[in-house]
Amino acid sequence: MRILHKGHQNFSPSWKKHQEDQLLDNLSHGPDNTGKALHEKETRTKGSLTRFQFFLIAAASSFAYYIVPNYLFPSISALSFICWIWRDSITAQIIGSGRNGLGIGSFALDWTVISGFLGGPLEMPVFTLVNVMVGFILIVYIVTPITYWTNSYNAKRFPIFSTGVYDQYGQQYNVSRIINEKKFEFDQTAYDNYSKIYLSSYNIYYYGVNFAVVMATLSHVALFHGR
Repeated sequence: MRILHKGHQNFSPSWKKHQEDQLLDNLSHGPDNTGKALHEKETRTKGSLTRFQFFLIAAASSFAYYIVPNYLFPSISALSFICWIWRDSITAQIIGSGRNGLGIGSFALDWTVISGFLGGPLEMPVFTLVNVMVGFILIVYIVTPITYWTNSYNAKRFPIFSTGVYDQYGQQYNVSRIINEKKFEFDQTAYDNYSKIYLSSYNIYYYGVNFAVVMATLSHVALFHGR
């Protein structure tokens, strides 16, 4: 009975109040100082900023940095002098465009473009960056241009870089023409009468490399970690 009585005292209202006060104290003065940083009144000295003011400035700057190139002015995410000089040349647009071309001679002001090839060059080890860069140069600057300018499989009929799906006329593929609207099923006859599905030169290798990566991963695990 004494043990039960003692346990009952541990869950008394005063004990709960003590635990709540301790929790609030930990939030305000704990190792991460989360509550302290948000709620403590900080005196700002002349010529300096409080932590909350610095947080607001950093948040506003980050918002402006991302919304301008990604939403308001997407063109500044890839600037190309080659495209500016030879504006009427299709070849120059293919070589210099950073959005739909090889991007030679272009530069970006958007960090998402700089870090887009691997999620962030500051986060990965050097050997990973070099490995990806070698593969990138091989596919983008060697294999894809050769495929395009040799007109393999009528590659010049479609953009060199595009994730779109095209028909034999070089237009966006009209999926509704090969779908049975009554049953919402694939219509083989309509497909044969319309067109096969075509991809851009880069997109073909993109899909091929992705399939190869899956098999390479399995092979690597089997060779180096298999028993």
